[in-house]
Amino acid sequence: MHEGSRDEGADDEAVAAEVPGHHEGSLDEPLDRRGLIAVAVLVIVGTVVMATRHGGGQSRAAEPTARPRPDVILVAVDGLGAEDVSSRRTPFLEGFKAESVVYRDAYAPSPWASEALRGLLTGQHRPVDRRTEGWVPGIADELQRVGYRTALVPGHVRHALGAGEESAVPTGYAEVLTVAGLEDPAGAEGSSVAAAALDWLGRSERPCLLVVTLADPRAPHHHYQGGSGGPDPSYEGPVESGLDHDDLLRLGPDLDAADRAQLAALHATEVAAADAFVHQLIEGARAHRDVAPVIVIAGLRRPALGEAGRFGLVPSMEPEDLRVPLWLHVPAAQAGTPALRGVVGAPVSLLDVGPTLLCALGLAPRAGLDGSSIYPGSAVPERPIRAVTSRGICAAVGFDGDRAVILEAEPPAALVRTRGAEGGSEEGGRWTPSKSVTGADADLRLGLARWMKRAGIEVPGGGVPDLEAAPFTP
Repeated sequence: MHEGSRDEGADDEAVAAEVPGHHEGSLDEPLDRRGLIAVAVLVIVGTVVMATRHGGGQSRAAEPTARPRPDVILVAVDGLGAEDVSSRRTPFLEGFKAESVVYRDAYAPSPWASEALRGLLTGQHRPVDRRTEGWVPGIADELQRVGYRTALVPGHVRHALGAGEESAVPTGYAEVLTVAGLEDPAGAEGSSVAAAALDWLGRSERPCLLVVTLADPRAPHHHYQGGSGGPDPSYEGPVESGLDHDDLLRLGPDLDAADRAQLAALHATEVAAADAFVHQLIEGARAHRDVAPVIVIAGLRRPALGEAGRFGLVPSMEPEDLRVPLWLHVPAAQAGTPALRGVVGAPVSLLDVGPTLLCALGLAPRAGLDGSSIYPGSAVPERPIRAVTSRGICAAVGFDGDRAVILEAEPPAALVRTRGAEGGSEEGGRWTPSKSVTGADADLRLGLARWMKRAGIEVPGGGVPDLEAAPFTP
């Protein structure tokens, strides 16, 4: 014990001898010792702070490492139908589908590509201007808020969403790229669109939201060659590559079976070309950074190649015409599990894409959206799936399981569509006219009509129709 006491005293004396102004036996000794303790504490704290600031020491090593945010790539193809995708015609899309989450029963919110695209990017049937009351942020606004660069690269002028107008772009993209040929009747060539998008992406070190649209791969506009099942070289008739929309609409009623076959064959070559452009874009985006991107590929509408006498840009509220391909690829590093894949059979809308992407990135979507998150692993919300337009016509369709009701304003009519036993034996069933009307159809008509009133869906000449008692039409 005594040896220990002597050692402690000797240490005190040694320290005291090194401190200027210290006198043995002085009344200030307790204060000096307290001062020494304070100095030691400050030195220790300073060392820890400096080590943390400069990246050294255990304190810095113990900090959690933030997961880098991935790029988000969204590709929308105007005129790509679910039936267009096959291993023969679209080998890249078929392979992408196999490694992704497939939404088997997805619907465009409008028969017009521009309205469907606007809904996809905002999550709303009828988004209001950014400067007005009731505006709700879309996916671009939400990702810009957390540091993303955002760009929209449209393949056709109708996809530009007001970029050339004085008002701000309603969807909130920081940049809207103008590609050569954008205002051509057929839009810009897909290779030019993909190259412009990848050039923009390559100049960014920050995570990016890149939205790219391809002009409809719908015959007979572009002059693409190649692909299997191409046009008949011996064909002689009015259908030719480069035919204007107005001419196609004019000729449509008089086209015979050989003309329609040529139209479909031209469409097949353009679908094959779209597959190559999407491949170019996705592989370039994947090579941009070490962090694998989150990717969405969607069709905006089914092509009108003569079914029910429709050719070209003719709006249709038929459920089968609104059905579009939709795939989501979330890489393993982002999902925290192996890369997500599988099939979602529940009905979904393109309005759901934005909220779903935000959930995939760990962000909560804002309230007030018509779309909902359908991120894999959580239950797909049970709510009505609807599509509507007041452009050219005033009509809406509502889905409830295997039944759907189409409301048309002029003249007022309700049409019932069904699938399953009545709709064929294909996977998911094909929508066809129903042979009967049920109480569920009446309820669906009522709910859809009241929703049209609340949403203020007007007929082209003005006024909101009252369709609660619209007569059912075979």
